[in-house]
Amino acid sequence: MQASSGTKGLGEDPVSPAKSAPLGAPDSKHVRCNLCGADDADLLFPKEIAPFQQIVRCRQCELMYANPRGHVDCDDFAEQGLNKVYDPESPDYRQYYQKQLTQLPDNLRALRVINELFPQRGKLLEIGPFAGIFLDRIRSDGWTVTGLEPDLPMGRYARAKYGLEIVDGVLPNPALPAAAFDVVLLLHVIEHIPDPSSTIRDVRNLVREGGVFVVETPRFNSLLFKILQHRERSIQNCPGHIYFFTEHTLRAMLERNGFKVFKTERVGRTLTLERFIWNVGLVTRSSRLRDFLMRICRTMHLDKVHFHINFRDMQRMYARAV
Repeated sequence: MQASSGTKGLGEDPVSPAKSAPLGAPDSKHVRCNLCGADDADLLFPKEIAPFQQIVRCRQCELMYANPRGHVDCDDFAEQGLNKVYDPESPDYRQYYQKQLTQLPDNLRALRVINELFPQRGKLLEIGPFAGIFLDRIRSDGWTVTGLEPDLPMGRYARAKYGLEIVDGVLPNPALPAAAFDVVLLLHVIEHIPDPSSTIRDVRNLVREGGVFVVETPRFNSLLFKILQHRERSIQNCPGHIYFFTEHTLRAMLERNGFKVFKTERVGRTLTLERFIWNVGLVTRSSRLRDFLMRICRTMHLDKVHFHINFRDMQRMYARAV
């Protein structure tokens, strides 16, 4: 992650009147492609159907991204979190906390691969550990763990609940020493970051020679995306997503910034039946149908029914520091 005051990278194109956002949002700005630096993109989905931000595709490298860019959620955490207290049972947090618990088995699949690569364990950094659920589980397997969390209430909770070492803030961060980690995890975070290329370079500085970087994010060359297009779940329901990677663009970004991909998995997710039905309702774009389905879910307690489904619409890449 890159702090808003950090050095500008390829994705931090200065705003000019000639490139002002056509969407009319006062805080929107025009950005270049964060992968190749080109300023040459086709309109893929206008804001009217995206629906949060206009999405374009670079003509040179095919990276999909929000442009002009409006809200970037990871820039808000430090300011908003000063006086907040995280409560996993509060209406604001409960659903996402439960989602983290439900999807812990998915993360454990990645942990098994990491454990095989490092049978003697070592030092591991998770960027964006949320409440620390997965990081605590990693520690129980013998790893020395650290978390980097921009959301201050989450960091405080993880320290108090699990006794974890959590560094507040984003990358670059002076509290994290260079070449200190054997493994760095970035799970469903890169799509939120305003300058992912710069962040990957920052991660490379933190990883020892031969260390491993694991990145997981939605996959936008999947069959599901080709069918659903703008109705795809993360486009319809995730306003904080500003980058949309295919396997090609994610691999290219990693390999242009100090890593060599050696393993790619097309993964699914564990979710509740209630969450699955909610996503189905989302695809229909009918609030009436979605509300009807949710009433059925609550009546039948479908939030208690868990299952794993793999549409191969997410990608998990393992890359070696080179």
